Amino acid sequence: MKASAQSNEFYTEIYMPISKQIFEYTASDVDEQKAKEEELRKQTIKIRRAARSRGFEAVVAVGLIITIGVFFMLLINPQVSLAELAKDNSDLKDQIAVLKRSILDSEENLNGITDMDSIRAQALALGMQDPNANQVVTIPMPEDDKLVTMVSYDEEFGISEEAYDSAVEALTNYYLEEDGNG
Repeated sequence: MKASAQSNEFYTEIYMPISKQIFEYTASDVDEQKAKEEELRKQTIKIRRAARSRGFEAVVAVGLIITIGVFFMLLINPQVSLAELAKDNSDLKDQIAVLKRSILDSEENLNGITDMDSIRAQALALGMQDPNANQVVTIPMPEDDKLVTMVSYDEEFGISEEAYDSAVEALTNYYLEEDGNG
């Protein structure tokens, strides 16, 4: 590529063999061209500054979002832990209530079996009477007679049939007496 230029006061002539055209520029056109290039350079600098500024703002925005997220998690995490503890506490209260009911049922069953007042009432209903203070009561017992003082539960196979039958009979008698008295 070969370029030649001639200068004088009024214009500059540039010959470019590739395009085979001659461009004529006056001195004022050259100044305008330099001013346009300077303006273009200033705009390029402004665009680069704006791009850097936008990049910085984006980094700051992402940083703020992450920071807010961390603080939000720090706020929510204790609340979640408290909710889990409240649920566990509620479950334990339910278990305690079930166990208390079970204990009361067991105590009622035990009291129903060993309630001396109900035994005395049944004995009086059958025609027996209380002994006098100076009487000694002797009851003849056969040798093969046995007294069952406790019903044992077999841990391996659950409740024994004898204990189950005894409980059913005791409950039946109890509720039949309640209906008769009430």
